[in-house]
This record gives sequence, C-alpha cells and structure tokens, in this order.
Amino acid sequence: MAGQPKAGRNAHPGLKGVSQLYGRHPGSDIFVVGTGPSLRVFPVELLAGRVTIGLNMAWKLVDVDYAITVHPELNIPELMEGEHARPSITWVTKHEKLGNLTAEQIAYAEERFYFFRTDGKKNTSTTAQSNAGQVPQWLARPTGEFLYLLSSISQPAVNLAANMGARNIVLVGCDNAALFGNHHAHDQHTSWLGERPEDRYREYYRGLAEARTVLRERGVNLVSMGPFLTLGPHEEEFVALCHELGRPELIPNHDRPAPPRRAPLTPVQRAKGKARAAARRLAGGRR
Repeated sequence: MAGQPKAGRNAHPGLKGVSQLYGRHPGSDIFVVGTGPSLRVFPVELLAGRVTIGLNMAWKLVDVDYAITVHPELNIPELMEGEHARPSITWVTKHEKLGNLTAEQIAYAEERFYFFRTDGKKNTSTTAQSNAGQVPQWLARPTGEFLYLLSSISQPAVNLAANMGARNIVLVGCDNAALFGNHHAHDQHTSWLGERPEDRYREYYRGLAEARTVLRERGVNLVSMGPFLTLGPHEEEFVALCHELGRPELIPNHDRPAPPRRAPLTPVQRAKGKARAAARRLAGGRR
C-alpha cells in the first residue's frame, strides 16, 4: 500500500537513519533555507541563533545547522573538490545517491551522514522526475526513514522539520520562481531534466502546497518569508536592493547534464575505502 514502508525501517542496516533526528526541536520555529535569488538580498543575520535546515549549497551563504540534498557529490563540501569540511553541519541525503563517489568518500558519508528514503510507491511519472516519494501520509506523521518528495529538496526538508518537532516552519530563499533572470542567489548549477523551468517551478510549488495542507492538519504551520515589502512582482525591488547592497543583479546559472553513473563498487573496493578513511582519521588525531 502507498505510504507504507517497505520491509525494514532502513534499507541499509548499520547506517544512521534520518529518524534519529526526529523530536530534536519540539515546539520550535525551524527555518528551511533555499538558494533562490531572493536570498541574495535577504538579511541572513536574522537567522543567527535559529534552527536552520539548508538546501543543497545554502551553506555557502548561511551558517546552517542541518542540510539536505539528493546530490551529495555536487552539494556537500566534504565531497567537493576545493572545498573544506564543515563539521558543524549535520547532513541528510539518500544512500543510493552515493554511487558517483569513491570508496573512501562513501565510507566517510556512511559514517557521518543521516539517510532518508523516498521509495514509497511505483513511479508513475511521465517525466524524468520520479513521483515515487509523493506520499502525503509521510507528512501526516513520522514514518521511519521516509520523507515526502515530489519535485524539490525543499519538500523533504519541510517533512524533516515537522518530524523534528517544529510548530512553525519558515521558508527562506525558497522562491519557486526565477527572479530577473536569476535562478539562484549565487553561482550554482540548475537541473531541469529536459523540462521548462516554469514547469519545474510549478511542481516545486505544488509539492509544498500539498505539504502545507497536510501539515496544517498536524498542527504545523508552513509559511514563507522574504526581503520584499510587497506581494509582487518583485523584479524592480530586487534590482533596487541589489544596488543598495552592492550585489550583482544577474548571476547566470548553467544547466548541468545528468552525470554518468559509476560501476557499483565491489566488496573489496568498499573495504579498501573504509580502511583508507580510518587511516586518515587516525593520522588526523595524532596531529
């Protein structure tokens, strides 16, 4: 039946499931921070001391407590070339998305990250975007390691915030639209999977709207907060704020092709990766 977990709470026993994070912040306000263009002119100091969940590369602009992604190789600094580790961030991702990493990186991720699942029903989507995780029952109550996902990482982040105990969930930088030709607050790839951006944004909104309806029944409010003083359109005010704050009006973002899949690691490769990761930890402890 849709909404019912498949056998077992965690498809990979021994890993840290996302359910270990549930109930950490009862009755709190949790801010879900996206990378939409409005974040470029948002007063991020307002988020200091708040409980925050960053989406993808939000950590580049805001010091977040938690972060969530389904593309770990593109968004988690410890796995990105040229980025330094940020151990203060608690990362949440999907285990099956580790396939493009090296054995050592997989060992690092399996030791430190928390993992969620979205394989709740048969995928019936006619596009490249799966709808296997569009299970509203997961929003209604914590359901093991499963988090709701239709089209945007903001949706499982909202589900996670509710399961952590949030009374109010506040979206910041989750614009669900382009703004003055910008898709992100900074230089970051887009991933439209062959669809029009307008159609993808509509799906982003649709998933969040469904989440808002179900969470309201759970006693959880889902709202959005932005830097603008009107209900829109925001282009003129966005440009004015960019000028006032000395920030660029336009940062072009380039769509990325789907990355090639690596061949699955053999048990020997995984064991060697874990050994190398353990050796690095020991060497680091002696410094």
